[in-house]
Amino acid sequence: MKEIFKYTFTTIADLKKFIFLTLILSILTLIEPFPVIGYSALIFEKLILISIGAFLIYLTKRSTSIENYFENLKNNSFGSFLFHFIPTSSGILLGLFVIATFWFIFLIIILQYTNSLSILANPHEILLSLSKTNFLTQLLLGIYSVYLLFYSYVFLGKFGESLSKETFKEAFLSIISSLIDFRYWIKTFNLKYFLIYATWSFITILFYSILSFTYIFVIFPTIIKNPNFSLIIIPILNAITLILAYFTFFSAYFANKTTKN
Repeated sequence: MKEIFKYTFTTIADLKKFIFLTLILSILTLIEPFPVIGYSALIFEKLILISIGAFLIYLTKRSTSIENYFENLKNNSFGSFLFHFIPTSSGILLGLFVIATFWFIFLIIILQYTNSLSILANPHEILLSLSKTNFLTQLLLGIYSVYLLFYSYVFLGKFGESLSKETFKEAFLSIISSLIDFRYWIKTFNLKYFLIYATWSFITILFYSILSFTYIFVIFPTIIKNPNFSLIIIPILNAITLILAYFTFFSAYFANKTTKN
């Protein structure tokens, strides 16, 4: 875990790139609420972010030490930093879409089979609707939830593997294989992998829990009263999100490395 934190904070230490990327993400965030162009901005934001993750892993694999990594990071241009691994990023993003579609269809099949599709009619009361369904629905959805949780465990390492690829095809096949690569699933059952996943999960859940609470009770009421405040809070939130993204990239990469031993 020490390596993960070292690489994360060393990457942040390149302040020029960190501030530059925070501003780009903030501009895209401001564009996202607009119809049509907003969807393009959202996709472009994800492409850039994952491309940067692939680039950071590329540098990590080719650096002899953390100091050497930092020098390589500083010496690369902004263009390389942002766009060099767009093919890899595109493959991963398409793979994520396919995986999300798979899990959604899987859920629909369960609800259709148990005649419980009505619980999706009102997403705000889904837990209440679920409590009123029959035992079979609750059982199958429980199994679905456990399977999805286990998949998130395997997925972290597979995400790290896909970030290590340098072509669209390799990245796409790597991320998609997370659904059926049973040999890889077995390799994730090691203590180092589990510790990385547990730490990453804890920090991620804690971050989003605090962020959600702060947004609902502090940020949103403040923005309603003073809309100009969003110009300050959006870069701050994007900077924090970027730090978490760096942490996720390195957690995924080093988790995948434990499966190679």
